Amino acid sequence: MPRISFTPTTRGTYQKTISIPADQWGKPPTNPPTAVLQDNVILYAFTLNNDSLEYKFPIPDDYYGGDIDFSIIWTNDGGVDDNGKNAKWQFDYQTATEGDPVNGSHANSPKTVEDTYTSDTGWIEHHTGNMTIAADDFAGKLCILLKLSAVTPAGTALTCEPHLMGICFTYMAIWGRKP
Repeated sequence: MPRISFTPTTRGTYQKTISIPADQWGKPPTNPPTAVLQDNVILYAFTLNNDSLEYKFPIPDDYYGGDIDFSIIWTNDGGVDDNGKNAKWQFDYQTATEGDPVNGSHANSPKTVEDTYTSDTGWIEHHTGNMTIAADDFAGKLCILLKLSAVTPAGTALTCEPHLMGICFTYMAIWGRKP
């Protein structure tokens, strides 16, 4: 069978989504969420307004431009009917490049998203809407330093701690030969 090779002669952009599993996030020395093993998935149970995870998010090499959207993949504890009850997730963030201070939060931080559990059974995967970090917030930077926590929702809260499965991020990427 012949080997086929493809060399793009033009450049193009496309929307790219990547998932970061919960166990790839860094656990702080104080107030980390509790790791939970549910069959073949590692989850992190968050005590509201207390626990957090951190992630050093480098701007992707194939990033073309525009905002970066983050969505949370989460579930409940599997034991109680949480249908119609809410979880709220919060990103605090700072942007940095060499020589920048990394303490504190960006002026447009935090970002939050509230989501409703829509099942009367447990361990159902849910995806929140997006939390958007504007391109202007990280222009000229190499990294976005993220801190994720679960906070008290405006609606009726889950009967349990929200459980993080992972985070997806979506951005415009470029492919093809560089000029």
